[in-house]
Amino acid sequence: MIGQILLSLPTYPDCPPEPTLRGAAVLAQFLGASLTAHIPQLSDNPDTWPPIIGTFPLDFPEMMKEAVTQSERNAAALAEAVTRVCAQAKVPLDMRRSLSTLFASPEPLVDLARLHDLTILPVPETDAFGRDYMEAALFGTGHPVVLLASGKNSRPLEKLEKVAVAWDYSREAARALFDAMPILARATLVHIVSVVGEKAIRTASVPGDLEKYLTAHKVNYAIEQIALKGGSVADSVMSFARGVNADMLVMGAYGHSRLREFIMGGATQGILSDTRLPVFLSH
Repeated sequence: MIGQILLSLPTYPDCPPEPTLRGAAVLAQFLGASLTAHIPQLSDNPDTWPPIIGTFPLDFPEMMKEAVTQSERNAAALAEAVTRVCAQAKVPLDMRRSLSTLFASPEPLVDLARLHDLTILPVPETDAFGRDYMEAALFGTGHPVVLLASGKNSRPLEKLEKVAVAWDYSREAARALFDAMPILARATLVHIVSVVGEKAIRTASVPGDLEKYLTAHKVNYAIEQIALKGGSVADSVMSFARGVNADMLVMGAYGHSRLREFIMGGATQGILSDTRLPVFLSH
């Protein structure tokens, strides 16, 4: 069951566009869940500003004041927009506004996410996406993450009828399949796709086990295999998902966290570099 969803809404340097907010409301409405909007804005207390290291401009304090002002404007706009969007979708909303710092630790987000079933992270069009926040959400909360991209080639989350699931019988894929089951059981059609040709898919299960599992959870599915023809597994999976007009891609997050390093498996890394669909990730 997914009953509570956390939506992270950064306010600096950019804030998520309204289609991202609507996508979060669509997902919450689809699942019958409530939404918590976490809106951290930069503090105007100079004691919380980062120390000046290296050759910063002499007007660094003025630059920080401008950043704080922009963050305040973005926070106010986000609060108004997410309240309106959730009211239109009849989604219960809990607003969590707080003060934050530049280059803030993801710990407050992680603490809040641990008491939610799912966390939504907006992925901006620029390279400003905080990889440390995704690492923390994936490895530190014990719960899945949905990435909503906002680039010009990205497909907004407007409905959840068709879902694609990347499947290779691994622990990560099984975890994602299980965590996404509340979505899959409600979807009109779920495409279970395996990419063959890159590595041998090892399993002791017999033909029909996967079908039996999906049927037991009342999933309307189609199981398909596609060949790897040049490119990467990520390219093949994303191309397939877009080709069947999937509204979301579900996949396991491969990687590990050690000494604050974040090392993603090749397929996961490839998907993150081309997040043109909403992506449900679970570790």
